[in-house]
Amino acid sequence: MLKNYFLVAVRTLRRHLGYTTLNVVGLALGITCSLLLFLVIQHELSFDTFHSKADRIYRINVDKVTQHGPSYSAGTPYPMLATIKASLPELTPATHIFNLDEGTITVLSTNDKVAPQRFREENNILFIEPEFFDLFDFETGNVNAKQAIAAPNSLLLTSTIAEKYFPGQNPEGRMLRLNNEVNLKVTGVIPDAPANTDLPFIMLVNYENSKKINLFSNDTWNSTSSNHQVYFALAPSASVQQSEDRLNKITSELRRLSPGEKERYTFQALSKVHFDDRYSNFGDRTISTTTLWAMALVGLFLVLVASINFVNLATAQALRRAKEVGMRKVLGANKTQLMVQFLCETGLITLVAVLLSVVLAELLLPFLNKLLDLQITFSILNSPAALLFLLAELLTVTFFAGFYPALVLSGFQPISALKSKVATARTAGISLRQALVVVQFTICQVLIICTIIVHNQMEYFRSASLGFDKEAIVTIPFPSGQAKKLMALRPQLEAHSAVKNVTFAFAAPSSNSNFSMSFRFDDYSINHNFNLNFKVADEHFVETFGIDLLAGRIYEKSDTMREFLVNETFLRNVGITNPEEALGKKLLVNGGNSEGPIVGVVKDFHVGSLRNKIEPVVISTWSSLYFTVNAKIEQKDATAALAHLKKIWTSAYPDDVFYYEFLDDTLARFYEDEQRQAHLFKIFSFIAILIGCLGLYGLVSFMVTQRTKEVGVRKVLGASSGSILVLFSKDFAKLVLVAFVLAVPVSYYFMNKWLQDFTYRIDISYWVFFVAGALTLLIALTTVSVQALRAAFSNPVIALKTE
Repeated sequence: MLKNYFLVAVRTLRRHLGYTTLNVVGLALGITCSLLLFLVIQHELSFDTFHSKADRIYRINVDKVTQHGPSYSAGTPYPMLATIKASLPELTPATHIFNLDEGTITVLSTNDKVAPQRFREENNILFIEPEFFDLFDFETGNVNAKQAIAAPNSLLLTSTIAEKYFPGQNPEGRMLRLNNEVNLKVTGVIPDAPANTDLPFIMLVNYENSKKINLFSNDTWNSTSSNHQVYFALAPSASVQQSEDRLNKITSELRRLSPGEKERYTFQALSKVHFDDRYSNFGDRTISTTTLWAMALVGLFLVLVASINFVNLATAQALRRAKEVGMRKVLGANKTQLMVQFLCETGLITLVAVLLSVVLAELLLPFLNKLLDLQITFSILNSPAALLFLLAELLTVTFFAGFYPALVLSGFQPISALKSKVATARTAGISLRQALVVVQFTICQVLIICTIIVHNQMEYFRSASLGFDKEAIVTIPFPSGQAKKLMALRPQLEAHSAVKNVTFAFAAPSSNSNFSMSFRFDDYSINHNFNLNFKVADEHFVETFGIDLLAGRIYEKSDTMREFLVNETFLRNVGITNPEEALGKKLLVNGGNSEGPIVGVVKDFHVGSLRNKIEPVVISTWSSLYFTVNAKIEQKDATAALAHLKKIWTSAYPDDVFYYEFLDDTLARFYEDEQRQAHLFKIFSFIAILIGCLGLYGLVSFMVTQRTKEVGVRKVLGASSGSILVLFSKDFAKLVLVAFVLAVPVSYYFMNKWLQDFTYRIDISYWVFFVAGALTLLIALTTVSVQALRAAFSNPVIALKTE
């Protein structure tokens, strides 16, 4: 019997090839999108779950509260681990991990006649202790990694980097030099770090070497860096809360805090690291669980839209199969058998759509990986979870998309069906199909509105004034602590006509590299419990970046901190309303080691992403912390300017690798995640509209079939083609308007909530909703017109003869 059902289903679907193709295409699009989103969600949820101790591994974070508000960091003081080992034995194994932001690697040659090769690595050089491998279960191949990393100058390379540095050679025993300061010996080659870890690495270096290249103090409790973190495994019998309380009791006696400042060290489970953007991670990428739920919801919506499309097409097809149903019932088929028959047809269509979606997913996955900067691999035979997902989707879609059409078709009365009288009997059923179209286009309009708002927010990021000039500014890093070599060549840097200004600084005004410190102000009688965002830069910083000076003057040239500039937010926080009043007042910073007067006040500028408020900023000189040279160049002569800068830079640092980046490109990376979301919204909106149009096509087909004689009568009585077009279009215009009314509050709620994550954001304008509504209406009416015009231009004589 089952074999017969499928044979009949195959023949029927072949006979109605156009209907079958529309359904397969619609379902395949929806299922493909849901499968790709499933793969993304599965990948994001898999981060660092492969470690055997994953449920017991924690990272130590610190939460601070000051007058300026809360702040969060994963950076820990350098003596933290020694204290843990001495006083908290339940937190073992434990390890320091120091991430080097960038480094120059020199491959030392074994032949004096061969020049050494140099490479610049931008991230993922991790300094670890041997306990790292007791804590984490990264693949190490045949290497005893714990033993191989134990020697003071030992180094483990990943296979990709080993091939990059030593193509076709055995790198073990070879020497590398890091930042022209530390010689390291390759003691092993291990497999590459997996894509689903928040501790990515291209090489692992013995931790002791970090002390040789880190300019910041590594022996004090009051010096921290977000690049220096501590991970540990909590003993099975230990309490997270009790251990956390004990650690904070110990650190409260060792840490020196500003008056009114509060802080607490917290234990963050490894499973939470990937989903909490307050603390970030070494992979420099987090994703919120809200975003994952949103992805799942979008995938569900697209499958729902495709299923609704199927229902509309199937019910439109029902009238054409009325006689078939009547004949089957006359020959003895009961309602259950007919429902099974039609569900088999649905299942077959869905199966073909699922198989097609597997092919499409494999073809589209590389584009998705590029769009989202992921490394997801997919093979249906090697992915049991994806296979189960598709099986569940096959069964669910078959039932929910096929049940109602099967119920409609199997419910035809034999006599009415054979006489083609079912159209009138089923007129009341159109209300459900109309409701389904409303649901479809509500989803479509929500996606379109969200796309427009996200796009506008991205445009705002690009066009909003940051309080400084970001155009045509090149940032060039130079070796740590070696700024003076290039500073001596300033006249040569500025000698080229295409180089307008040059400044040396810790970083650009807005960057991910920020430097905070506590301070004392004026006569020191009032304690202010907020930290300063300290901008270390030479006397050309304000001019180069076009920062407005509101009062006073620029500080004088100096290698140390002697004079200070402050911003407007700093003045507000210390209770000063007139910038002139701040001039001459004293600042004590750097742990009381540097004191000087405020000589100028600058206008507020953004020091980071527009998600965050403007911070209190102090700017001063300190040549030991100049890590970048920033040059304002003529955009039209950029090539010549860059060639000139490279020549001078290379003359100062012949043993390093020249690298530059335009500031506006650096700032654009602040919003990479939002930009990816915008692209996804655009793609899914287009697909939802496409599937929705297929659904409209089906519903218009139903109406045209049902009202064939009516159209013929109207044309005989003189109705024009335009009036016939209006006859069909007005009903669907009403449905789109109903969908618009439903979509507006839903999209407003979710996008308003999304915008709350940004301190500086656009207002949601009413025109966004009308544009989305008008666009949807235009697309819907265009789709309707295709079928309606066929009816309008049909021969009325043929229409009147139709039974």
